[in-house]
Amino acid sequence: MKIKINDQDIATKPGETIFQVCLRSGIKIPTLCGMKGIHEGVCRICVVECGGRLMTSCNTKVSEGMEIVTESEKISQARRINLELLWADHAGKCVTCKKNQRCELQNLATEQKIENFHFIPRKEEMTDHENLDLLKDNRSRVVVDEGNSCVSRTTELCVECRRCVNICPIKEFSFNNRAGDVVVGTPYEKPLDCIFCGQCVKNCPTGALTDKNDLDKIIGELDDLKKMAIALVDPAVLESVALEQPEIDSVGKLIGVLEALGFEKVFDLGFGMESALEKMAQAIKKSGKGNLMLSHCPSFNLLVDKYYPQFKDNILDVANPDELMAQAIKNGYAKQHKINPQDIVVISISSCVAKKKDRSGNLGYVLTVRELGRLIRQKNLKLAEIKSTGFGKDFAVKNESVKNMAHAGGAAEMLAKKTGGEYIAADGVPQIKNILRDLDKGRIRTKIIECMVCPGGCVNGGGQSRKF
Repeated sequence: MKIKINDQDIATKPGETIFQVCLRSGIKIPTLCGMKGIHEGVCRICVVECGGRLMTSCNTKVSEGMEIVTESEKISQARRINLELLWADHAGKCVTCKKNQRCELQNLATEQKIENFHFIPRKEEMTDHENLDLLKDNRSRVVVDEGNSCVSRTTELCVECRRCVNICPIKEFSFNNRAGDVVVGTPYEKPLDCIFCGQCVKNCPTGALTDKNDLDKIIGELDDLKKMAIALVDPAVLESVALEQPEIDSVGKLIGVLEALGFEKVFDLGFGMESALEKMAQAIKKSGKGNLMLSHCPSFNLLVDKYYPQFKDNILDVANPDELMAQAIKNGYAKQHKINPQDIVVISISSCVAKKKDRSGNLGYVLTVRELGRLIRQKNLKLAEIKSTGFGKDFAVKNESVKNMAHAGGAAEMLAKKTGGEYIAADGVPQIKNILRDLDKGRIRTKIIECMVCPGGCVNGGGQSRKF
């Protein structure tokens, strides 16, 4: 089946949408609600023209003989109006927003040259009474949720794109209220209490969902001459750090940037991975039981604790690599170098949001790739002038293959070789639910079970940056 897009003949497959065909053909169409495999047609930014009619490209399937135009004055005007409507609640808030310079709505407003704001009330045109009523009405619908240690949420910046509703593996989000009062929220607007995989934050196009951390306090720790700041670099972050800051194109460059931020030492988390694998291997050999679940995915631990408590005893009682390494630094490293452990601040640069909830006293903070980008921008670092350097030698990695833990099934495969047992691996909540259901019905008999909530493992973790 062939269609025409911008006077170009393009072959299509049955069931494809206009958006999918354009994406495959290298034709850019803007969107706010669309994600890979999920297109709602909610934001109306992806409109195209066919036969003189405007239609959303993301949920319109192609048909024989279609002639589509993706850029015209009519299309541009429709996109600008839709963007202005969405922008009306955001104008003037960018400077204080965590997503400033990394906001998809902001980027689209710039691309489409949104300069005239027809839908934003002008103060000089309103009476004090009208102004007060409007302010009260707007504030009455805003929900701010700071009730957990991982994710900040505010409906004030939400554009109701449904990405969080669609991406959440445990369906924590939905629409509350009706008509003009509708907001995306949690059941009964209770504080967010989920498995904190962070995929909602990763895919949110605005500042409605952001990583939770006190960056000003962290900057204070980095600048404090009495404190020794140590960074632990998760190998998984190398998958997306260049998406956050294109200038960071190598491990050496990342280490140099971290030192420029104020970290006195930068260590490879591979050492912690080796420690975790060794401790899990020892626990497996000592246990003698079957169906033992690996414990290095904090989101999976939360999933079991919250929804499958009958399997809590199956999880190996071994801390994650970040905790084990932080403990080694606060104990052995501090003693060896005659440093007061209280003066050491250990910060993990991680692809995992759930580690923020899982951390103990030894690990000071967990920073996602997005937060690292914010730190760099706040410090106004000149990245081009920073030279590449290497990891500290005190915690050298003996076997680079341990970094396969960042990929789903990697840890189970290595442990199976060490312990001589069979294993099953799953990534993504749908696969995990199938395994836990079969385990509950007695259909599974194996030695090791590895489950990682993020599809593909930590390399696609919720703390990674997303390609726009």
